[in-house]
This record gives sequence, structure tokens and C-alpha cells, in this order.
Amino acid sequence: MSKLIYLGCLSDKLYEPTCKNAIKIIQFLDSEYKVIENPPCCGSLAFNITSDDLMKNHVESVNEWFKTNNITELVTICAGCYSYFTRYYKEFLGSEFSVKIRHFLQFLAEPHNLETLNSKIAGKSLKVNYHDACHLRNSSVPIIEEPRIILNSIDNIELVEMDFNKTKSICCGAGGGVYSIFRENSDYNGKLIFDNMKKGEVLLTACPFCYTALSRVKEDNNIRKPVIKFEDFIVKLMEGVDPIS
Repeated sequence: MSKLIYLGCLSDKLYEPTCKNAIKIIQFLDSEYKVIENPPCCGSLAFNITSDDLMKNHVESVNEWFKTNNITELVTICAGCYSYFTRYYKEFLGSEFSVKIRHFLQFLAEPHNLETLNSKIAGKSLKVNYHDACHLRNSSVPIIEEPRIILNSIDNIELVEMDFNKTKSICCGAGGGVYSIFRENSDYNGKLIFDNMKKGEVLLTACPFCYTALSRVKEDNNIRKPVIKFEDFIVKLMEGVDPIS
């Protein structure tokens, strides 16, 4: 039996510090989790542009890789990977797919992990906003309450809900090729999310696609409030570093 930390292609290629932080947190909470170099892509981005037959072949090849490496549990930091694994691998493979899939937020929100984690966290009072990513809130097993459980469990951290949250959150505009074809629509959505922040001092996201889109909008519009990936935020709290410094 092996437990795998699955980073996802986008994070692995563009956000190495975030990947290191995620690995640090996960292995701090459960040392049995490991990283395997060059894992196969889950296939989520290809799903919308190729045939079912080709996708089924890819899904089967990934499942064989899991079997070869004796992977029985997987924690991913990518919202897209989580959504695709939990929905379409079951659709294509049925009972042949037996890997336990969890997103980083689900893993972190488990009571024993929260208890262990909070023993390492200290810092100043901070008001935060959390953006619900489409891939998480719309997945076959929705992830909505977990980030709120995590943030509400941390002393000195106050979660300030935005008007458009949970199942009514605004899409960041990064997925489905929207940014490539309708950039103005994508940018409008990202700006609207920042406008919806209210009293939060920082915007948190648990999706690398959302982080990419929101970071671009922040830079293009000279928005002062930072956007931070959930893993980076938690590690800074663990290390006693001001998350928004």
C-alpha cells in the first residue's frame, strides 16, 4: 500500500514553492505520503477536446500506473485533478478504479490533522476571504465546508464570507478555454471577485487555475490586496511568518 502526493501538472510546472509547501504540510501530518517523480497527467484538460475512446485509453493507462506503483490513496493540491479523478475515472473504469482520492482541503480538515496542525500555528489576527473554485464546489463530492472548517479552527484568523460564496461563487474565468478566447470576460470575472472581497485583508484560493487567473488580474489592475494559495498561507502560519508581508 502506498500513499501518493499528486501535485498536478500546472502546480508542478509553475508553482514549485507551493508544491514544496504542500509536501511539507502533508508529510508533517502523515509521513507515509510520498512524491513519485514524473507521474502521468490525470487528463482533465484533454477531456474536452478529444474522443471518449482516447480518454478511456488514457484513464486506463493512468490506472495501470497506479497499480504498478501500488497506489491506494492519493492527496492532490489541484482542484482540476480532484474533480476529474473523482468523477470521470469512476465513469470510465467503474469498480476497476479503487484509489482513494482526496483533495488537500479534505485531508487537512480531518479532526486529527487539524489538531496536530493547530499545535504548530501562531500569528497575528487576520481577516481572510476564501474563493470557492468551480472545480471544488461542483465536483461529484463537493468541497465547500472543509476550507471553512480549517480557517475557523485557527486562532486569530477570521473568515469573512463574500456575498458570492459556496455554490454561488463567481467563476474566475480560467477554465474551459475562456481566457484564451474571451479574455475580457475572464478578466471581468476576476476583477469582480476582488470587488467582492469586503473586509478581508487577503484572498485565499485552493485552486491553481484560480490562483493563476486572480494573480494576473491583481497585477493588471494594481490591486493591493494579496491572493495566496491555501498551502502557502498555512505554511507561513506554521512558520510564524506574516502571511501578507
